[in-house]
Amino acid sequence: MNENERSLTVAFLASCKAQGRSQQAFIGLRNRVPKLFAYLQEMSLELSSLRPRDAQGYIGWLSARRSPAGSLYSGRTVAAYLSAASSFYEYLKRRGEVISNPFKEVRRVRVEKKLPRGILKEAEMKSLLDALARFDEQAHLKAALARYRLHVVAELMYATGLRVSEVASLAVSDIDFPRSTITVREGKGGYQRVAFLDEFAREVLRLYVESVRPHAFSEWNRRNDGLLFGTGWGWFGKAVNAELAQACASCGLPTMKSHGFRHAVGFHLLRAGCNIRHIQSILGHRRLRNTEVYTKVEKEDLRHVVDACHPRKWTGTADAST
Repeated sequence: MNENERSLTVAFLASCKAQGRSQQAFIGLRNRVPKLFAYLQEMSLELSSLRPRDAQGYIGWLSARRSPAGSLYSGRTVAAYLSAASSFYEYLKRRGEVISNPFKEVRRVRVEKKLPRGILKEAEMKSLLDALARFDEQAHLKAALARYRLHVVAELMYATGLRVSEVASLAVSDIDFPRSTITVREGKGGYQRVAFLDEFAREVLRLYVESVRPHAFSEWNRRNDGLLFGTGWGWFGKAVNAELAQACASCGLPTMKSHGFRHAVGFHLLRAGCNIRHIQSILGHRRLRNTEVYTKVEKEDLRHVVDACHPRKWTGTADAST
């Protein structure tokens, strides 16, 4: 990346921040735009004269890249890089640096909606949440505090279906205890919505806010004291997932990441007979097809029930006529 490209990137990111992009979206753009410059350099292309066919070629170039773990980029990853490149070119167009956005002409990458894996069943989720509520059984104070924070976060996420980035961005002022609602201002795509607390999660959160949170801030994190949990999305997500992995292991449950709470909300509500349009609103999905993935999980669940319970299941006996 040369000096001009670096300058344009810095200005673009400053513009994104001024537009109120969420921290997660900002970090994604910051990490993905430089990949475009690597492509331009390798293919000897100019930023100001990129053609639609060159933009289309970016898909093939990305598809041949490998992640730090050594695996090829997934369709979802390629689509994220294309979206970042298109946003960058829209900014350049507004500045008059380019005439058009060649990525607007690109044939979009189809991203398959995969079934969520490892969703805890209702009884398993209850076992996990009950174990987290026994945070005082931890051997050391530091471990007890970490487990208590996870207890609060888990009850909050399982009640509302919030993403971990949305939880990290919450302020105390976003919570309306009398109405049992939370205003989500840093939602995905920059959309604001309202989430709802059940009675148990509301009281867990109230106890944290009124009795524990005032003692949770010291000089090192005072600058984040407006945030509910006092830290930004990056560190918060890693800390929650690390503690959650330990908790799942101690309960003998499959390892689940923080996003598993969101999947569990959608899946469990569907199994309980909740209308899929209501689930869409609860999870804040803009498109119904994003919610419909849980109906596929339900079908997989039903297939296992049929295999296990149908009277004509294969028994392995020699006489199939009985």
